[in-house]
Amino acid sequence: MANPSTTSRTDFDNAEPGSEFLYLVSRANAVLANSISRRAMQVLNVTAAQGRLLYLVDRYGLSHAGKIARECSVDPAAITRLIDRLVRDGFLTRARCGLDRRMVRLVLTPQGRAVADQMPAVFTDVYNEVLADFGPDEHALFKAMLRRLLAS
Repeated sequence: MANPSTTSRTDFDNAEPGSEFLYLVSRANAVLANSISRRAMQVLNVTAAQGRLLYLVDRYGLSHAGKIARECSVDPAAITRLIDRLVRDGFLTRARCGLDRRMVRLVLTPQGRAVADQMPAVFTDVYNEVLADFGPDEHALFKAMLRRLLAS
């Protein structure tokens, strides 16, 4: 990690209020999350968090609360509460693992699978709406820059 006194200067030094990097990234994330939540609620009657969790279980096979919490960078207790609601509402069931009966894995119900199957369309609709003013080259550049940011 670089010594703070030797790092290059950024727009943090003389930024106007509301233009700081972290503020902009946080606001962009909030806009996307709110838009996805509104769309998911309208179309599927689930929140963005519920839809995303079902999608992660379906698409990536994340079937344990701890793995989901790490993937989402969310407190495990919050994920457990979300899973409890999804089980209560009939989107998920808990099943004991065959090899280790102490482990519980999450299994989509038909209702949960239906939501998970429709989440990519919700994501795509929102992303297309939010990025409507960006050209194809800007889309590609933006995604490449985000990948670099996440890899650093």
